[in-house]
Amino acid sequence: MRLRLLAMLVMVAVMISCQSGQATAIKDPKAALAGCLSRMKLTDISAKHELASFMGVSMERMPALFCQRLLNAALSGRLTLSDINRLQLSQPTEVWKIIKGK
Repeated sequence: MRLRLLAMLVMVAVMISCQSGQATAIKDPKAALAGCLSRMKLTDISAKHELASFMGVSMERMPALFCQRLLNAALSGRLTLSDINRLQLSQPTEVWKIIKGK
């Protein structure tokens, strides 16, 4: 479960939090959100169920809420590429709090 969730999170978060992605998100947040949502459509259903359960939201609300939380965190500077690197190395990070909406 955690590995599949981690892979999906890393894929979307890197897209949003890298410098070029962050610049794109700042210039056009709607396009960044649309890109995240389109990537979420490609995610397998079991990973979506796990993520919705982790977030405590319905399957219908999960993709939009997940992408919006990551986008807001990237725009505010709360989510950075170093957070993603720490996540990949199993080091402490705030990403899980961001996803849960805390």
